[in-house]
Amino acid sequence: MTEELDRSSNREPREPRRSRWYLRMPAKWILFGAACFFVCFPHVGLLRRHVARLRDLQSLIEPDAPEIAVLREELLADWDKYQPDLKAAGSQTALPADDMPARLVLRTIERFVYQKVVYAWDWDLWGNADYVPTVHEMFAQPSWRRQGICYEDCDGRAVVAASLMKRMGYNASLVTDLRHVWVATPEGEWMGPGGAKTLQATPHGNVLAWGTVWTNLRLSLSYGVAVFPLGRELVILATAYALMLHRRMSRRWAAAGAVLLLQSLLFLRCVGALPTPGGTASTWPATIGLIHLAAGTVVLMIASRRARQQSRETEGPANRMPVAGPRQC
Repeated sequence: MTEELDRSSNREPREPRRSRWYLRMPAKWILFGAACFFVCFPHVGLLRRHVARLRDLQSLIEPDAPEIAVLREELLADWDKYQPDLKAAGSQTALPADDMPARLVLRTIERFVYQKVVYAWDWDLWGNADYVPTVHEMFAQPSWRRQGICYEDCDGRAVVAASLMKRMGYNASLVTDLRHVWVATPEGEWMGPGGAKTLQATPHGNVLAWGTVWTNLRLSLSYGVAVFPLGRELVILATAYALMLHRRMSRRWAAAGAVLLLQSLLFLRCVGALPTPGGTASTWPATIGLIHLAAGTVVLMIASRRARQQSRETEGPANRMPVAGPRQC
């Protein structure tokens, strides 16, 4: 019995089990993705409808909707109010006539929609970062309507304008550069045309211009970060920062990573000071912001790895049990 106790006391203790990176890293990415998802799209049902509608933008144009019929009557009743260029065009009638230039009619519709649909962010109206509503959804919320005015952002405005144009006999389609949505017609483009087109709706489905995706995606990301609520963005940034920290990480390295991440957010928000959709904008703030984001991530990952190595080195010897000497009989 004494010999067995001596052998068990002389055994080398097991080294602390190392955390498995191939399990740890996917788990962190899942947590970060979940945080981003629910911060940007807390209403999952609206997101499903949004994605389904983006697959066929042309289906959002509803010239036969009852709400569009009401808007058409309102426009015709106050036609001269929305087209101050009528006299310059040489027309003597207050209503759109067959001989009236098409661009004049479409410009009048554009002015009418600008006054009837006031700009408002999707996260204030729907709670999600982005949502393309139908005509009925826009006008079905009485709390958003004041004295006959509806609230929506650029995509809702474009949907109403295109539907009204089509009801009045003009071909219209929706166009986007991933940052802004406007209306294209054979007579011109309306509702504040943006940059190079990335996605255009046609009767046969959406047409994607791959050559503009990368540039417009960077600009769209920067613009979206610039106008999105800062509080939500800080939640995402804090989540990413917490997932990359280690309890034994050097404070200096942790502070450096935090500064780089905050700088990346500030650069991405710089595009808010640039012209709004329809104007000329630069992608350099987004590029610098992404570089800072990558640098901050690398700094924190390296510091975390060193901290884990030091933790294993210091905790290993401490966990070893002292070897008992020979017992004296």
